[in-house]
This record gives sequence, C-alpha cells and structure tokens, in this order.
Amino acid sequence: MTNKYSILFLLACVCSFAAFSQNIEFIENKGQWDSRVKYMGRVEGGAFFVHQDGFTVQQHDPTDWAKLTASLHNHNENGDALSRKAGQEFTLKSHAYRVNFLGGASSPQIVADKPLPTVNNYFIGNDPSKWATDCKVYQGITIKNIYPNIDIRYYSSPGNVKYDLIVHPGGNPADIAMLYDGAEGLEIKNKELRIKTSVGELKELNPYTYQYNPAGRVTINAKYSIRKNVVRFDVSNYDPKTTLVIDPDLIFCSFSGSSSDNWGYSATYGPDGSMFGGGIVFGPNFPVSTGAVQTSYGGGPSSTFGPGFDIGIIKLSPDGKNRIYATYIGGTGNEMPQSLIVDPQGQLIIGGRTSSPNYPTTGTQGYYGTAPSNTRTDFDIIVTKLNAAGNALIGSKRIGGPGQDGANITEYTASNANSLLRNYGDQGRSEVNIDGAGNIYLSSCTRSGGTTFPTTANAFQKTSGGAQDGVVLKFDPTVSNLLFSTLLGGSGDDAAYVISLNPISGNVYVAGGTASSDMPGAGGGTIGPTNFGAIDGYVSILTPDGSTVVRTTYIGTSGIDQVYGIQFDEIGFPYIMGQTTGTWQALN
Repeated sequence: MTNKYSILFLLACVCSFAAFSQNIEFIENKGQWDSRVKYMGRVEGGAFFVHQDGFTVQQHDPTDWAKLTASLHNHNENGDALSRKAGQEFTLKSHAYRVNFLGGASSPQIVADKPLPTVNNYFIGNDPSKWATDCKVYQGITIKNIYPNIDIRYYSSPGNVKYDLIVHPGGNPADIAMLYDGAEGLEIKNKELRIKTSVGELKELNPYTYQYNPAGRVTINAKYSIRKNVVRFDVSNYDPKTTLVIDPDLIFCSFSGSSSDNWGYSATYGPDGSMFGGGIVFGPNFPVSTGAVQTSYGGGPSSTFGPGFDIGIIKLSPDGKNRIYATYIGGTGNEMPQSLIVDPQGQLIIGGRTSSPNYPTTGTQGYYGTAPSNTRTDFDIIVTKLNAAGNALIGSKRIGGPGQDGANITEYTASNANSLLRNYGDQGRSEVNIDGAGNIYLSSCTRSGGTTFPTTANAFQKTSGGAQDGVVLKFDPTVSNLLFSTLLGGSGDDAAYVISLNPISGNVYVAGGTASSDMPGAGGGTIGPTNFGAIDGYVSILTPDGSTVVRTTYIGTSGIDQVYGIQFDEIGFPYIMGQTTGTWQALN
C-alpha cells in the first residue's frame, strides 16, 4: 500500500518538470542542438540560448500556446471539455531575437559554475551519432573577457534570466555594445529597456549597478542608451580601480502563467525507492533565423494530439530531493509515454506511442509492421528500455500497421454514444509489465484493420474483429525480439488497457473495455459469460506464449462499464478496479 501512495504523490509532484525547480538551469550542448549553442535554459514559453558572442531568446505567443495546450489536454483552463475536429489546424506564432556583443572577443573562455547533481540525456531521432548523453546542468555561465577585462555571467532569479556585466579594473563599460537582431523595436520607458516582439513585450529592468568599497556596497548611477538597435550603458562617477557590476534583470513579462510546456503521463518506482515520472515535453530548437515565425500544426491524424512533443523521463532520489537524471526521447513527430515499469536492476521500460518517422530504435530493423515514413503520420506502439543510468538505450522497437495504433481514439459524441473513450486521458490507456525472467508485456489498441497489424505465427487472433481491437505484445528483456503479438477483439470496438501476470500459473491477464458481444474466449467466464450492456469491462486470460485464450469474462451492468486496473495477490487471486454508470451489485 505504501508504494501506491508513493505513486500518487509522484504524479502530483513531477507532472511538471518545471515544478521541480523554479530557477532556470543551463544545460550543456553535446550535439543535441545547433553547434552555435553552448548552453540552453528553458524560460517561460520558450528558451534562452547562450552562445559565445551573445544570447538568443525564443518566445511563443501565449494565446496560441494556450489553444494548443488546451487541445492536447482536451479541455481548457476552466475545465470545459474540448473536441478537436479531424484535420483542424492550429497556428503557433513565435519570435526570436539575438543579442550579439559588437566588437567582442571571437572565442572567449566559457566557464560553467554551480553544477547540479543531475545529467540530461537526449535520444532525439534515429541517428545514434546525434544522441547526446550525460549533459551536465549548471546554475550559472560566465563568458570571460567578452571585452578586455569584462565578463558576462548568466544565472537566474526565480523564473527569469539575470546577467551581470562584470567590469574588472582596466575594463571600460563604454566598450559594451549589445546589438539586438530580430526585435521589432527597442525603447526606454521608466528607466527600463522594452523589447518589442511579434508575440509580446519583454523588458530588462533598470540596470542596478554597484561597486564595493571599505564601507560596503555602493550604488552607481547607470542607465540604458539606444542608438538604432544597439544598446549601451551610460555609467557615471564610478571608481575604475574597483570592479563594477552592471546587473539588469530580463523579465518575460507578457508570458507568465500561460506557458507550461510539459505534462505528466505516468509514474513508477525503482527497487531502491527512487521515483520515475514520464511526461511529454515541447522541445525547443535553436532558431536559425530571427524575427517572427508561424508554424501550423494540423492536417494529419497525429495533429489531434498537438504539436511536436517528446517523451521526458525524470528520475528522483528516494527522498524526492534530488533529480538523478532527465532523459528525452523522440523524433520529428509526437511521442507519449503511456506506461512505465522498472525491472529489479533499476532499468526503466517505457510503453507508449509515436508518430515520428525517425523515433529512436535499436537493431538492424527497429520496427515491426508498416515501415515509418515522412508521409505517414499515424501513431505506432513503442517499447523502449533505458539502462539504470538513463544514458543508453538497451532496446527500442516500434510496432504498428497502416492505421492508428497505441491510442484509444474514437471520442464520445452524441452520435457515438458507445465510445470507449469516456474520461480525460482514456485515449492514452495502455500498460507495460514484466515477468520474473524480465520479459516485457504490453497491452494496447489498434485501428489497423484486417491482417495489417503485425502478429506472430503463434498468435491466437491474426485478423481484426472490428474497427478497433486490443493488442497484446511480448518482448524479450532487451527488446530485441518480438516473442508474440496478437490481436484481442470482437466485432465492436475493444481496448486492452491493463495487463498483469498470474504469479502461480504464469498466465497473462488482460483487461479493458469492449463494445463486442463476441469477445474471443467468451462463454467460459465465471462472472459474465455474455455481455451485460453496450459497453462492458472484461478480463481475458492468455497462455504465456500468447497462442491461446483460456477464457474471457464480461464484467458489467446495463450501463457503461470498463476495467482500468488489475493486480494479483501472492496466492494468485486477481483484483480489478474500474468504472460503472450502472447499478453495481455489492457482495460481502
């Protein structure tokens, strides 16, 4: 019972990666971004990129972003349900501006400081040469001698970027000239620098400037000056023999409260009590050009689920105080981690879905079924296993046919009252599990019809029974070989939400929801040999090799019923949980 409460706590505390730290962290670039980038920090609704000769700010329009995130969540900020039409497009307006230090050093020394006890790993795309692991994370970055005897140090105050221009003895603050490339306008108002962009206004606060003398800190008069798009600092009455610090604050004032770019999907725990959270992250890319940019999301089936999101995995120490690693996995499309489990060696297994043609896979052939392509945007099922450090893929495969796989996709509408998708998050229900030998099992759904979903020779069902069927998969411990793949469904829509293994017999128990009156194995069930209503829960028992359905039982009422969880006790009795709109008979 303790572990279950831990999972509930984990979902609450790591559903947003940003909630773990309010400070902006600077991540080193080891090839995961453009080579001009040295470090990147996430900011409200965008990113802050550090390069040798300056920095780049990227921001998204807050209104567009709110629409996209509401679409992804299927509800708006007020909790009102939203339904997105097929092919509906959203436009995300963004803006980037770059600040270069005119006349500065071409190759100054870069020094990172205040390292955090964590690393980031990036498995983006299917080219291992472009993966980056063990990327260190810092709280401060200093560019030494950007001008003679002048350093710039980047760090953060809660939620905002700060930078200090440190003028050592022998340096001249008049040398500092900051060229703003891509901003739509610059002005000084109330002693603040206002930076106008196509998606809002940012500001740099009045440059607090100071020196130290034997009596303590002394404030020095300083102000901005603008000529065309070059910003300088006018500093008066300072001691050139003492270090001078110019300390602006970059405020993302127009974007606060509208920019969450990550959401929790699943969580689990490790053998040592460590905690794992899996979510989706909108990964920033370094803007090649500055100014306004519009990106359209829509037109294809995968657009139903929003813009280009990657899987984000975070591992926390058992006490929740330290982030051990953060690992990002994805491609050019969308990815969702729908279920997580950790093996006894501390290695994380991810079950989910992808629409990326270049999702990272391992082996000579990383897929089973229909080959991924740039013109095919439907989702496939994914199974990915990380090593204990989170910095290597032990194995990763995708499996699917020409239709939508890995998603319970038909929404409830007035004309489709028998939809299995009834609740927030129902489209992402699936589960990954392991047996004592480390073999990996996954339950999910497919809308690839006929015999187009890849099944194995020993499968008990190779042809789809209806528009949507459940699927059951088994991989070896290294995700190198597909041991069995079978469909599970009748003539109506079916979904395999959860999977568990009987500790005594080794049989595979799969459960979910069905609108079929002819589920495979039905008739031998001890509770419901026939269906009760339009939608019922069910439990099917499969042999360990996936070749036979031992029996299936319906569980339900005359209302709408589905099974969302199944677990065993130590002597092999199964326990299920679910949802009903009918009158449930209470026993004992």
